[in-house]
Amino acid sequence: MSSHRLDAAPTHPPRRTVGGSWRRVLAVLWFPCFFAAGFAVLGLQAFAHPAPHGIEVGLVAPAEQSDFPELPAGIDLIGVEDPVQARALVASGALAAATDGAELLLASAASSTRAGYLEDLFAETSPQPLTVVDVNPLPQGDASGTGLFFYALPNLLVGLIVSIVLLQAGPWPIGKKAAVILAAGLFSAVFSFAVAASLHAIPPDLRLLGYALLLTQTIGWLTTAAALYARRLFMPLAMTFVLILGIPSSGATVNADMLPSGVRWIGRWHPFAQFISLVRADVYLDASSGRPLAILLSWAALGAVLLILRALREKRSVLGISVHARPVGI
Repeated sequence: MSSHRLDAAPTHPPRRTVGGSWRRVLAVLWFPCFFAAGFAVLGLQAFAHPAPHGIEVGLVAPAEQSDFPELPAGIDLIGVEDPVQARALVASGALAAATDGAELLLASAASSTRAGYLEDLFAETSPQPLTVVDVNPLPQGDASGTGLFFYALPNLLVGLIVSIVLLQAGPWPIGKKAAVILAAGLFSAVFSFAVAASLHAIPPDLRLLGYALLLTQTIGWLTTAAALYARRLFMPLAMTFVLILGIPSSGATVNADMLPSGVRWIGRWHPFAQFISLVRADVYLDASSGRPLAILLSWAALGAVLLILRALREKRSVLGISVHARPVGI
């Protein structure tokens, strides 16, 4: 009887079902679509139609509330008896504007968008022409009023970008990752400050450099921790937190009292909005900066704690492996 060899049955790749293919497509597409929708909704609400929400304007005698009957809702008129006090309150950002019926005091350093809005509004509603006085102007190189925003933006983004690069670099120890975040943050803070100050887009105040470095480390620590703990959800979480929520609510181009209530609420706790508030209060307006500094430091502390906990976990894991792998009798 002749012998014959049985060949192994040919293997075929697993069949892909139509439902499985669509699930993979949806798994890839959901976040780009969510990002586009979220950024469009929050961004357009914040930037396209700013409207007053509790803007406080001082009235200095002889001006009276009855002189401005056509002001829209959201403008709160507050009596101020002393013209000198009114000027100081506007210059510090405590009041958005003040008028005595002849002059309109504004501070573009507090918000150029709001100052422009109020100038146009009072030109339309005042019973007589007002002389506009900018008691705290922006730096001379910031003609558009966006200098602070574009100084802050690279320092916001560098922390997110570093965390993405570190994710692609492989399993580095936490200490090495922290050193990379610090190096990138130092470069970003120093370089952006040097460029912006040389263009006179921001005041040449070294506190701005320190606050920018704090922002880079805060975002870098938080997003790197998100990569370690959230894993596959890292990109959606990090980009939603930093970009979708952070930029529209920042108040950098449209002040908080001209944002919708939901966006304004996000800005009350978001680290980017608190950075803008801190810089405006401490550098531009010489006002109280305790609250935004405390919130920003709290976010930085949270990121640092999450990274330290992860480093301790990695250390215990390494020690456990080394002890377990030690040969018997040694």
